[in-house]
Amino acid sequence: MKKILIFFVLIFQISFVFSQNEAELKKYEDSLKVLGKIIIEGHTDFIKYNANESFLTLLESALLTEKSFDYPFDSLTSIARLVSPDNKLRIFNWNLKKSDDTFEYFGLIQFWSEKDKKYKIFSLNDSSETILNPEMQILSNWRWYGAHYYKLILNKVGKKSYYTLLGWDGNDKLTQKKIIDVLYFKSGDKPIFGAPLFKYNKKTYKRMIFEYSASVSMSLKYEKQYLLHGKKKTEMIVFDRVSPLNSNLSGQYQFYFPETNVFDAFVFKNGKWILEKEIDARLPKDSKKDRQHRKEIIKQQKEHARE
Repeated sequence: MKKILIFFVLIFQISFVFSQNEAELKKYEDSLKVLGKIIIEGHTDFIKYNANESFLTLLESALLTEKSFDYPFDSLTSIARLVSPDNKLRIFNWNLKKSDDTFEYFGLIQFWSEKDKKYKIFSLNDSSETILNPEMQILSNWRWYGAHYYKLILNKVGKKSYYTLLGWDGNDKLTQKKIIDVLYFKSGDKPIFGAPLFKYNKKTYKRMIFEYSASVSMSLKYEKQYLLHGKKKTEMIVFDRVSPLNSNLSGQYQFYFPETNVFDAFVFKNGKWILEKEIDARLPKDSKKDRQHRKEIIKQQKEHARE
């Protein structure tokens, strides 16, 4: 009887602590929601950056609160909130559009450290303007190729976990980009971006960057599709093939457009993302949740295009 009583007392204490934390996190969330709106709608860059600085500080404090990993922050619709299938990683990620129509990207990583037995927080510093030949670079959270992520994919190679990220970069008035990057953790809990996992046209890349005209949309998504001669659907990263209007415009990415009904894909095989050309991109039968998620992504892309 005494053991049963102790058990119920412990359950009550845990529930009480979680309720306290939840109330505290709700206060953080309400303040972050207000700041997030200013980051988007602020009349000047100065106002946006001030709000962004407060947002970063407040979000980091919230994520350092006990049990914060389980709190969804689902009213923060202006930012990406991606959780890995293994529940070891969560990424908060957003963009700030400047008055010159360029973008800067921000984010925080919340990651479970097996060594320290707790979640650690890492800030992301957008250094994309200073990174030369980014497709070939190994980067860190302090020297990060910024993007607004919308999909996180977990890949296991032996005991190592790779988190593949699909993202969007508004770039400037002329072009925008879609990005496939890879995040993994070195020495237990040090975040590293970029890995030689992409086999594309007989070359190996550490991340993939597709640049194209700002006036169009490029599809880049993770789903089940048919290979060209496949009999069953395979999970893959499917994307529009983009190319210049004519060969004389090669390298002038404001003139790159998706080819009509031509889709390529990356399929994960033997620890690598392998290019498969001209896949059969028939629409998969998504669940209601998947369709809703797809609509939200398309809505966000259209809003970015209108801005």
